[in-house]
Amino acid sequence: MIPQDTVQQIIQAADIVEVVGEFVSLKKRGASMIACCPFHNEKTPSFNVSPSKGIYKCFGCGKGGDSLRFVMDLEGLSYPDALRWLAKKYNIEVKEREFTDQDLISQNEKESLFIVLEYAQQYFAETMANTEEGQSVGQSYFIERGFSKAAIEKFQLGYALDSRNEFVKKAEKAGFSSDILEKAGLISVKEGDVKIDRFRGRVIFPIHNVAGKPIAFGARILKTDPKAPKYINSPETEIYHKSQIVYGIYQAKNAIRQADNCYLVEGYTDVVSLHQAGIENVVASSGTSLTPEQVRLIRRFSDNITVLYDGDAAGIKASLRGIDIILEEDMNVKSVVFPDGDDPDSYIRKVGGAAFSEYVKNHQKNFINFKTELSLADVGDDAIKKAELIADLVSSITKIPNPIKRSVFYQEVAKMLQIDENILINEGNKIVKTKITDNNKRIEKGDGGIISPAPPIRNQELEIINTLKKHNVQEEALVRDLVLYGHFVIEKDEETGQDHTLADYLLHETNDLRIETPLFYEIYQLYKTEYLNGNAPTSQMFSSNPNPQIQDVAVSWLSPKHELSERWDKFEIFIPKYEEMLNEFSYRMVLRIRKEKIQKEIDALIEEVDTASDEDLEIIMNQVGKKRGILKLIAEELGSVI
Repeated sequence: MIPQDTVQQIIQAADIVEVVGEFVSLKKRGASMIACCPFHNEKTPSFNVSPSKGIYKCFGCGKGGDSLRFVMDLEGLSYPDALRWLAKKYNIEVKEREFTDQDLISQNEKESLFIVLEYAQQYFAETMANTEEGQSVGQSYFIERGFSKAAIEKFQLGYALDSRNEFVKKAEKAGFSSDILEKAGLISVKEGDVKIDRFRGRVIFPIHNVAGKPIAFGARILKTDPKAPKYINSPETEIYHKSQIVYGIYQAKNAIRQADNCYLVEGYTDVVSLHQAGIENVVASSGTSLTPEQVRLIRRFSDNITVLYDGDAAGIKASLRGIDIILEEDMNVKSVVFPDGDDPDSYIRKVGGAAFSEYVKNHQKNFINFKTELSLADVGDDAIKKAELIADLVSSITKIPNPIKRSVFYQEVAKMLQIDENILINEGNKIVKTKITDNNKRIEKGDGGIISPAPPIRNQELEIINTLKKHNVQEEALVRDLVLYGHFVIEKDEETGQDHTLADYLLHETNDLRIETPLFYEIYQLYKTEYLNGNAPTSQMFSSNPNPQIQDVAVSWLSPKHELSERWDKFEIFIPKYEEMLNEFSYRMVLRIRKEKIQKEIDALIEEVDTASDEDLEIIMNQVGKKRGILKLIAEELGSVI
């Protein structure tokens, strides 16, 4: 258990802009910050961060919360692990006992995987630093590649001994079960319960998530073995999906944001070499084909990608599909090819960081020039091949969501290949129309489509929606005003000089009322308990509440989708703010709640009429008459009609 005072210290220290900014590139808009939502795919920003309220809210998919909730949702961490993550970021000491085997069993599988993979990363690093084989084989390889000690430590590189089961023996001795080791992709279990290390006699490249936690490993063989693959990677697990991560994103994210550009390379060593030379805005697709999820991950930090290709022409053509994926995600893409025989790693070791950057600057090309120049050598005077090239270029242009960008590239292709621009546009429109038709057919059949009709709703959100469907509007207004404006002074006692807050009034006037919506009742009771203990509850108490339902509804109250334009004041049209009219609103709200309560009492009495005796009937009707009289007075006060 993390002590409650430590929890509060962590929550108060966690700056929402700093935390979200670690994962998403934020831009200022008025008093808020905006970005494209990291939780669902979108082209127009609907993700808002409020520095003053310490919360985020996406008006597209509905996700919202505080810094802690953001880390939990984005990284898939538990509440305690998210607290530890924030504590580490803000150098807050969290006193905890060491985990035992029993603790490990009690953790859920995802948490266990994070723990065992961190153990494995430390094991591989220590093996390379402290064993004879690790130093003579692993360290020697990295030194030959020109990697410095700082670069090795930065990327937490390591070495796996050339042994069948050295790692599994150490891990089991440390308290890890073979079941979790196998699920983490660190060992394989053969018939007869024979346990074998997955990584043997290889240098290790840990793969980190955006938060810096190791989630998988890439391993390169060093000895010559024609039967063994050069690289092997961890299998997919509960926390590692290779299509959703790029190598080096944790080390590169800040540099990508600062440079507003991401260099995309192919291999682990390319990334390490460039970082070592001072070029840190670089990540690798790790030898896999580029996926939309990987592009979206990069897009959190910049809208610009520069793809750095090896000098191998065949490899370049095989990788061209990646450009179309980048275009589909509405990103700006440029490409650079290095001289034959060179890749980014070898080239930067030849010329150094400054010359490398200069080469990239002078040789980068937009995707039209790149694809055209690459293909024209094969086309020659062949009219059919030229037509195929044009069709391929048009197909790529249609993947760009922005119509202005599409128009510019149509003009470029028309000039380069000396063809009528209108022909290209018409051909492009046909492709787009076909895509839309096919997409609609898939949606009608229930097979899904390229464009999702609506963002997916989380189970948790669905539960909250179903709960609130049945809620009482007046109860919500009461509880919302307590949370948002309870501390506002609405009256000052002239005799004593004492301030009376909205909470004083509302809690006094509703003390005998029962809040029937469970969620609002829980919030009301939390507020009331804190108030009676002499504290002044703040909205943060609810927007940072461990109960996700309370947090979600509090964040929605704190995040109005529309704000009043300042231009009204400019034209001397003054619109009163809600908080300026709390006196009147709170009075009328209490009347409405009492009106509803009395109406329910009348309805309950009328239901008793059928089974009542003559004597009881007279009593019931008298009660109904009195209550209707009170109801009429309240209605007159509210200006409503019964």
